[in-house]
Amino acid sequence: MTEPHVLLLIDASPSSRAALASAARLARHHHCQLIALFVEDQDLLASADHPFTREISALSGESRPFDREILLTRLAQQRRQIEMLMASLDRQDRLGWRLDVVSGPVTESIRRAVLGAEWVVLGKTGWSASRGGRLGSTARQIVETTRSRLLLWQEDAFPTSTAIVALIHASGDCSPVIETACLLALATDRIVRLLVLPDFEPAALPALISWQQQSEPEVTIERLMGQGIEALRGALKNQPAGALVIDDPGALALGMPMADLIAEIDIPIIRVPPPV
Repeated sequence: MTEPHVLLLIDASPSSRAALASAARLARHHHCQLIALFVEDQDLLASADHPFTREISALSGESRPFDREILLTRLAQQRRQIEMLMASLDRQDRLGWRLDVVSGPVTESIRRAVLGAEWVVLGKTGWSASRGGRLGSTARQIVETTRSRLLLWQEDAFPTSTAIVALIHASGDCSPVIETACLLALATDRIVRLLVLPDFEPAALPALISWQQQSEPEVTIERLMGQGIEALRGALKNQPAGALVIDDPGALALGMPMADLIAEIDIPIIRVPPPV
């Protein structure tokens, strides 16, 4: 049985670097270890040096041979950058951490690593952000194939005055969503803003009453002016949020699969897994 910990999936991309600070803050707040995982993609290495394999420059659009030695050099550079980022955590108090570097298929390696993690933190876009991506391929696969509590971060910084927003619906027990939002708000010194779908009565949820009776964090309730994704976008536009906490039934209540919703919303997303 592994000890509870925060798992950070890191690749030295800008969104991954931004996720590091949030992962460290969560680990300190929950008094658990931060484990950073860097996966050297064996499938990518295996495809290098084949005469029919080419890579296309994201800047120039030029096609060139996919050279194994160049790829190994890039991976080594990424690893050194990550080691430097993690070493900077030694200047912070109350945080134990370790860096795990593994070689293998990326998604399978991550699936094995997420077991036992209290939180799994990763960048929304990885290196695809430079190509206009809104949800990276690895992040999408993790969202679609794991049952972990995910925090998908991005490069943009959000002021500490912005609230942690949670979507509340009538499609199941929203207690884990409220609890996750409140824990994240406590860890980041923010308030909680609950967005309630029109068909839900907040007084019917005991967890909401329990959190409202506590002095921290401050919890406010707002009813959405509609059912779909546009209603959510409107609420987030009127009052920007630091992050959105949502579960899979909540995404479906808005008419979208979770991975598509994450790609559409331009703030960090916390995906709360379904009950086991």
